[in-house]
Amino acid sequence: MIYVIDASVAMKWFVDEGDQAMAMEITRYEGRLIAPDVIFAEVANVLRRKIRLGQVTEIQAKESLQILLRTFPDAVPSADLLEDAFAISSQLDHSVYDVLYLVCALRKGDASLITADRKFAAKGADAGFGEKILSLEAAYARLVTGQEDRNG
Repeated sequence: MIYVIDASVAMKWFVDEGDQAMAMEITRYEGRLIAPDVIFAEVANVLRRKIRLGQVTEIQAKESLQILLRTFPDAVPSADLLEDAFAISSQLDHSVYDVLYLVCALRKGDASLITADRKFAAKGADAGFGEKILSLEAAYARLVTGQEDRNG
């Protein structure tokens, strides 16, 4: 199984925004984790804001970005996903940024998107994409209870 990780989950790896333990469990998955390249800009933007708020240091942010780059060395080019993301974003009335992750999962066949964004997960499920979107809680339960083949 391939899991597409969105920025809402990846941020929890670096900053405790709640549910950090669940997000960290995803990093222990032995299968393939992927993301569209937009994840780098989204996480960097949030880290910049966290620096301004005094929640992380610049050194912590830079280390986090290096980890992110190592985690997704083969990030999927957003340009390849953009047309479909734009169309689905209109259908869902949701941001193209978030829908890029969904389209990435749709394109990868046996992939599922893991998101901590409950509003987006609900919109996606209501529009018929529910089988491709896992909430962070559902992904955690799947991985911890062993319902997922840990070898991908």
